[in-house]
Amino acid sequence: RGVLRQLIATGALGLQKVMLDSGHSFDTLCLTEGSRAVLKGEVPVQLRESVSSAPAKRSRKSSAPPAAAANLGPDAQVRFINLKAWRAEVAREHNLPAYVIFHDATLAAIAERNPGTLDDLQGISGMGAKKLEAYGAEVLRVCQQS
Repeated sequence: RGVLRQLIATGALGLQKVMLDSGHSFDTLCLTEGSRAVLKGEVPVQLRESVSSAPAKRSRKSSAPPAAAANLGPDAQVRFINLKAWRAEVAREHNLPAYVIFHDATLAAIAERNPGTLDDLQGISGMGAKKLEAYGAEVLRVCQQS
């Protein structure tokens, strides 16, 4: 987007309004008089380096834990990672976003508590009666395997 904005500002590209039969309109990119010289390489184009103010997205391969799990001990970190893997599998099976199953904060609380029984899961934020019934046994299984 930044490159396109700069090319428009230098006149190498233009915006053209297109009207639809329905009365709606939209802008589209178009070549200008200055475009030909740029495309032929007769005029050099120098653009500013894009400086993004938005934070960079974390790569999936990042080793940094999510904020919800940042304060967990080493054993709880392992449980958290295993719970996230289980949650992703369940979400895929049900064609749902993972956060609908449990939020990261809920998984972190489960990992920290290291429950051994269904009663141990009660009172964890995000673990209501329905989720306890639906996922409780599996959550315990994942925690015991960690």
